[in-house]
Amino acid sequence: MRPALLPLPAFETALHTYEAGDPAGPLVVFVPGNSMGADLFQGQLQAPELQAFRLVALDLPGLGLSPRVAALYAPDRLGAALVAAVETLAEGRPALVVGHSYGGNLLLEELPRLSWLRGLLLLGAPPVGTADLAAAFRFDATGQLLYAPELSAAQAEALAAWCLRADAPAAEQALVAADVLRADGRVRTELAAYIGNGLLRDERAHVAATSVPLAFATGEQERALDFAYFDTLAAPTRWGQSLHLLPGAAHLPFLENPVAFNRLLLAFAAATALP
Repeated sequence: MRPALLPLPAFETALHTYEAGDPAGPLVVFVPGNSMGADLFQGQLQAPELQAFRLVALDLPGLGLSPRVAALYAPDRLGAALVAAVETLAEGRPALVVGHSYGGNLLLEELPRLSWLRGLLLLGAPPVGTADLAAAFRFDATGQLLYAPELSAAQAEALAAWCLRADAPAAEQALVAADVLRADGRVRTELAAYIGNGLLRDERAHVAATSVPLAFATGEQERALDFAYFDTLAAPTRWGQSLHLLPGAAHLPFLENPVAFNRLLLAFAAATALP
C-alpha cells in the first residue's frame, strides 16, 4: 500500500489515499463509511488477485488520515469533494467505485453527476430518502453512536464490535476502533443534522433513473439493515441479486471476509468490463 496525497484545489485541501496495483490498470476506488478509514481496505489493496487494477482507497475529510476541514463536513459538501476526488483519479476514464456505508450513500446522493462511472458497488448502503430511513435501517443504541459528537474508547470498541461479525478477532476490532477514535466527531453530527433537517436527496429516484450498473452487498450478519428493503427498489441497472450477502461477515465484509468480497468485486468488474 503506497500512501499518497490527492490534491483538491477547489476545496483547498488534499485527501490521504493508499494506492496499490498496476498504475496503468483499470481504476477501482474504495470509499469508506462513517468514521472509517482507507486502511480497512488492506484486504483489497494487498490481494494478489486484484493487482491488475489500479487500486485507490481514500480517506474522506475528517476521517482516517485526511485533514480535518470542518467546512467540508456537511454531506452536500462532502459529496461534492468526493465527486471531485473520483473525477481527479479517473482522468476522464470510466472507474469502478466501491462505496461502503455512508461513503456509498454519499455516492448515491451524487449519482446523477456520476453517469460516466463504469459501475458502483454499494456495501451496507441502501438508497434512501428521509421517508425511507425507518424501513431501511435497524439501529439500536450502539448503532446510534454513529451520530455521536464524541466517543470514549469504550464506546469506540463497542461500535467496532457492533460493525463486525460475532466472532471477529481482536485485531480486527482494534483496527476499526482506532479508526472510529481518530475520526472527527463533527462529521457524524453534520450527518445527524442533515438527516434531522430532512435534507436527504431522493436516492431511490437516482437509482431508478441511472444508467450506471449497480450492485448491492453486505455481510450475512449485518445488524444495521433490513434486507427485505432491497427487494422494494426500482433499480433497472442492478446487477445480480437484489442484495448479495457475503458469509462470515457483518457490516465490513471487505475486511472480515476479503476472499468472498474480492470474488464478488471481480465478478462485478467482469460484468461491467468495457468493450
